[in-house]
Amino acid sequence: MKFPLTRRRLLSAATATLALGAGAAMAAPFPERPITLIVPYAAGGPTDQHLRTLADEAGKVLGQAIVLDNRPGANGINGAAAMPRATADGYTLAVLPASVYREPYVNKVAFDPATSFSYIVMLSDYTFGLTVKADAPWKTWKDFAADAAKRPGRINIGATGAVGTPRIVMDEVGAMANLQFNMVPYKGDADVANAILGGHIDAAPLSGVAVPHIEAGKMRYLAMLTPKRVKRYPDLPTLKEQGIDAFIDSPYGIAGPAGMDPARVKVVHDAFRKALESPASQRVMDQLNQPMNYMGSDDYRKYALASLAREKDRVDRLRKAGLLD
Repeated sequence: MKFPLTRRRLLSAATATLALGAGAAMAAPFPERPITLIVPYAAGGPTDQHLRTLADEAGKVLGQAIVLDNRPGANGINGAAAMPRATADGYTLAVLPASVYREPYVNKVAFDPATSFSYIVMLSDYTFGLTVKADAPWKTWKDFAADAAKRPGRINIGATGAVGTPRIVMDEVGAMANLQFNMVPYKGDADVANAILGGHIDAAPLSGVAVPHIEAGKMRYLAMLTPKRVKRYPDLPTLKEQGIDAFIDSPYGIAGPAGMDPARVKVVHDAFRKALESPASQRVMDQLNQPMNYMGSDDYRKYALASLAREKDRVDRLRKAGLLD
């Protein structure tokens, strides 16, 4: 028996076809091609070293390569700035450093940390120390501070970014200790380390990039810029122990553009979590003196929103103190 092709039947057939097409698209495997991960720091720095290892390990899980795209400068926000323009299909991701939550209050930016990202996974944190060349005249923080007090504005301190977290914290340290430093911005920690070794700056807050130079006898930490003493250098006091209540809290993670399919977020999250816990990742973090600071997608988003609120208060406080324009 033949049925007439009524308008209702045609619409039903069209709807069924669209549903089948959508279902096929949803069922398509992910990823089917390499993923680009934007790293907002120069190649060779601690973030780059760790992310290259993680990309290799996560790529094995995903069955596709994860290609790092280094975009240093702009206070570490180049990855975040690329997200609003990227397609939310999971093939373009970015590393988000702590400066992403501060930058909207300092400069005009093309993103909003509250709405522009699909937060995927928090990875690690840095362990910073105040670093000098091995033959520097200062042996302790007290030596360094005494000299800085005698020569206001003459001690050159390098840091990544004009308003990166290490730079901001050193401004806070100077204000707390009534010291005036000459702050010199660089694109990445590797550049800062080379500037110390070359004698172009006197000191810098440096994380894991300093460790191999310390072990080679070319650099020293004067004090740790951490809340507590670290296992690797148990005899080194923190600034907090010496009356300066300041430390660097600077974790980083991976996010994609807003609106990513939750299923794809989970695929990327699971691959990077497995990579983070791999022996290769653990070795690199140990070499860089970095702790694992894992957070899942929901907790990472909550952390980001809380950080956004904290950084607003911080920037307001620094502006009132005349430390920010």
